[in-house]
Amino acid sequence: MSRFIVVHTINLTEEYLRVAATDFVRGSFPEGVPWNKSYCDFDDDKFFCDWEAPDKETLEQVFKQIEMPFDVIYPVRIFDIATAELEA
Repeated sequence: MSRFIVVHTINLTEEYLRVAATDFVRGSFPEGVPWNKSYCDFDDDKFFCDWEAPDKETLEQVFKQIEMPFDVIYPVRIFDIATAELEA
């Protein structure tokens, strides 16, 4: 599974994110496409979300299905500073 950072510029509230996270955990999102975490800048309406998916196109379809706009999807790998290892 590949990892992606998705950038959203959208006005969201903490409450919206809590509800979305609850829906996600309950299985309201497509199976096999984990949303891991989000970095939130509520002042500038910017959200940087860590997802996993088989490919970028699958993730684009998920956002289309849930009607969530996004600016860009970046394929990424994690570099662990503690171990000096780059994710495969």
